[in-house]
Amino acid sequence: MTNSDLEKMFATATRWSVITEFSAKIITPITNMILARIISPEAFGVVATVTMIVSFCEIFADAGFQKYLIQHEFSKLKEKYLYANVAFWTNFIVAISFYLIIIIFNKDIAILFGNPGLGIVIIIASIQLLITSFTSIQTALYKRDFDFKTLFYARIVTVALPFIITIPLAFLGLSYWSIIIGGIIGQVVNAVILTFKSKWNPKFYYNWSIFNKMFSFSFWTLVESISIWLTAWVDVFVISQKLTQYYLGIYKTSTML
Repeated sequence: MTNSDLEKMFATATRWSVITEFSAKIITPITNMILARIISPEAFGVVATVTMIVSFCEIFADAGFQKYLIQHEFSKLKEKYLYANVAFWTNFIVAISFYLIIIIFNKDIAILFGNPGLGIVIIIASIQLLITSFTSIQTALYKRDFDFKTLFYARIVTVALPFIITIPLAFLGLSYWSIIIGGIIGQVVNAVILTFKSKWNPKFYYNWSIFNKMFSFSFWTLVESISIWLTAWVDVFVISQKLTQYYLGIYKTSTML
């Protein structure tokens, strides 16, 4: 690949990446402003704590393997796909494990995060954990190949779905369920788009040697991700413990905007 080809590839990837993020940052606040006029602040408070739980589990489900697949130099395509398979099955098994823990201890988790009596909500919302564990490896491979155009289509469809699903459900009185259902459907559609366009699909393959190599590289990425999660969600956790879901909803809606 010549320098000219490399420059064009970088330019194209940058353009699609910028367009993706800009579009998402415009569409999401507009959606939230509309929803804020339809559903109560308590609903946003419930969704905030549920999102906090799911995002925490997603840290361990990914385990930093995305960065490894993006940065590591593979000798050939087959080797890259073998590593992708190991990363995928590791993520999927971890995601299933966390989901089973959520199912078993849903009532205790709901109380811990300030949502007593809403354990079933956490169980349903955490289905997203299984879906994202499936798409995270594909996303990494798209980024490695600088295919941000496909990621743009998947992201735009995902953030635009609330206009088709979430907002109508909110008008029907489904409160926080409208946001949760919209989020799950969005993740499913995202997975379908990425899978349909992907050159790689998971195969039944696992190798402990490959896992050890990836985990030794990704351990500090995992630690970094936990630190970032703490800085992003510690305020929500404290507010959920000290105040009601109503005030948490007002706080989280304003910070999102």
